[in-house]
Amino acid sequence: MAATRGGAHDRAIRLTACAVLRRRVPALRLLTWNVWFGGHMLDERQAALLDELDRRRPDVIALQEVTPELHARLRATAALADAYELSDPDGDSLRDYGVLLLARGGLGRIDLVTLPSSMGRRLLVAELPGGLTVATVHLESTGDCVAERVAQLGLIQAYLDAAGDDVVLCGDFNFTPTDAAETAALDPRWVDVWPALRGGEPGYTVDTDVNTMRYQVKQKPTHKRIDRVLLRGARWQARSIELVGTVPFDDEGTFVSDHFGLEATLAAPGR
Repeated sequence: MAATRGGAHDRAIRLTACAVLRRRVPALRLLTWNVWFGGHMLDERQAALLDELDRRRPDVIALQEVTPELHARLRATAALADAYELSDPDGDSLRDYGVLLLARGGLGRIDLVTLPSSMGRRLLVAELPGGLTVATVHLESTGDCVAERVAQLGLIQAYLDAAGDDVVLCGDFNFTPTDAAETAALDPRWVDVWPALRGGEPGYTVDTDVNTMRYQVKQKPTHKRIDRVLLRGARWQARSIELVGTVPFDDEGTFVSDHFGLEATLAAPGR
């Protein structure tokens, strides 16, 4: 997938400005979030999401379950459209829904990699100025898709091995740390940032004890950590990570998504 871009001169100016900015900023903040395409209070939830993204203004945003309608609202929100470059400015890659990256200051090379999937899942990879590669994915859903997720992880890791020494992979993995087959398929070089920094805290990104909206809609108690930030490489290190979207935004108990997001702070040595 080749995203539509401006002229080479404008591109060079943006990347130069980003490089200058990164020399002044000690860390990079990354937010990943499955924003849920479900119809429950969709307009209100999307509006609350846009407000939250604008309030937080992380350096990089990785979103899953982005619909063409949400993409259009992102493009129409001047505060975000002016501040971020989108991995797919026109939204042509999304189909019914998909993954999207947004970066303050610009993106380098962008690749969209087709995965073995009956759900149209793909890996989105982009180079950031400063030598970090960021990738986001939404692995195959449902509990009976173990073999599909294992195959997807194999392809993803082989692809990212060639992407550079410093890589962050984030998104909705649809398996927990106790799921043996998928966990065994993960390259041990990955640092799972949540347990690395937060120890034994559960870090549930799906938690119906807190997100009562999810329970009301799906009528099933669920507590699991399936959304992750994984980091590989010697130069970049994780400094912090927190859950995002853990409180309702209205008096009716509506949350932005049925998942919580994750915001991680990464830094290179000496920054």
